[in-house]
Amino acid sequence: MNVNIYLVASLMLLLGFVFGRLLKKIGLTEVLAYILAGIVISPILKINVSAAFDNVVTAITLSFVAYMVGLSFSAKFLKRMGKKVVTILVVEVIVTSAVVWALVYLFTKNLPLSIILGSLAPATAPAGTIAVIRDLHAKGSLTDVSIAIVGLDDAAGIIIYSFGIVLTKALLGGTINANTLVLRPLWEIFGAVLLGGIVGFVTSFFTARSNLSSDHIFIISIGVVVLTWGIAKYIGVSAILSCMILGTIMINFNPSISNKSNKLIDSVMSPVFILFFAAIGAEIDFAQLLQMLGLVLVYCAARSIGKVLGCGAGGLLAKAEPKITKYLGIALLNQAGVAVGLAFLAAQELSAFHIGISITTLMATTTAVFQILSPLGTQFALKKSKESRI
Repeated sequence: MNVNIYLVASLMLLLGFVFGRLLKKIGLTEVLAYILAGIVISPILKINVSAAFDNVVTAITLSFVAYMVGLSFSAKFLKRMGKKVVTILVVEVIVTSAVVWALVYLFTKNLPLSIILGSLAPATAPAGTIAVIRDLHAKGSLTDVSIAIVGLDDAAGIIIYSFGIVLTKALLGGTINANTLVLRPLWEIFGAVLLGGIVGFVTSFFTARSNLSSDHIFIISIGVVVLTWGIAKYIGVSAILSCMILGTIMINFNPSISNKSNKLIDSVMSPVFILFFAAIGAEIDFAQLLQMLGLVLVYCAARSIGKVLGCGAGGLLAKAEPKITKYLGIALLNQAGVAVGLAFLAAQELSAFHIGISITTLMATTTAVFQILSPLGTQFALKKSKESRI
C-alpha cells in the first residue's frame, strides 16, 4: 500500500511512543518497541516505506550518533580510562569479531557475510547494561570497567565496521587487486579521518571566536554534521567514521561549544531514534527469517563466546582482578543501537548484492534475543562478583 511520507512518519512516531511505554513496563528496551512499530507498518499493514525515506533517516541518525560518540572522547576522558580498560577493549573487540567471523563462515561458507557480521558483533548497547547496574545499585571494579567498556564499544564498533564494510565490498565486487584490497580501503578510512579532522578544526576555530547563542550552536551543529556526512558520501570515504572524528576534534579543541552542542542534539534524538528503528523494522523480511534461524543461533552463540573469551583474555593481559577476567564478558552481551544502525547502513551500502536484506533481518532478530537474555547475564555477573547491593 502506498501512502505519503507524512502518514508513514506520523504512524512510526505514534506507534513507537505507545509501544515504547508498553515494553518499558515489562523491562524491555524501547529500541525493540520502535522496531515493532515498523513491523506493524510494513510487514503487517503492508504500507510501503520508500528507499529515499530510509536513506535520509539513516544519514541523519547515524551522523548524529557518530558525532555524539566522538564528543565523548575528550583527552581527560581517555586519560581517565587508562591502559587497563583500553587493553581489555582492544582484545575484546578483536576476539569477538574473529570468533563471529570464523563460526559464521564455518556455518555458511559465505566469506563476505561472515566478515560483515564479524565487524558488527563487537558493539555493546550501553542502556541495557547501565539500567541493570542502576537497578542492582552495583558498585565496584567490575561495575566501573563495565561502564567504561560499554561507553567505548560503540566507537570501536564504528571503527571495525569501517574496515569490515570496505573489505566486504571489495570481495563482493569481484575484482581483487591492490586497489580494491589496499588503496581503496586506505582512502575510505584515512580519508574519513582527514575529512572529519579538517571540518572539526575549521568549526572549532570559528566557533571559538564567535558569540553564539544556543540556537546558533544548534544550527551550526546540525549543519556541520550533515555537511560532513554529505561530503564523505560524495568523495567516497566512511561517512560514519568522518562524523566520529569530527566530534573528537571538536571536544578537544572547543569543549565549551561542543558540550552545549551535545546537549542540544541529544534533546531531539528521541523522535529521530523512533523513525530510524521503525524504518529498520519495516525492512524485516519474515519469510527470509524462517530460513535464517540456524544462522541466528550461530551468530548469538559466536558473539557470546567471543565476548566472554575476549574480555577474559583482555583481563589477563591487563592484569585485571580475577572477577573482571571471569565475569566482564557475561555482563557485556547486550546488543542494540549502534549495532542495528550499522547493520541497516551496511544493508544500504550492499544493496546491489544479495546479502543486504539478510543483514538487517538478522541483526534486528538477534538484537531482540540479546535484549531479552543479556540483562540476566549482567545481573548474574554483578551478583557472582558480589558487587550487587540488592
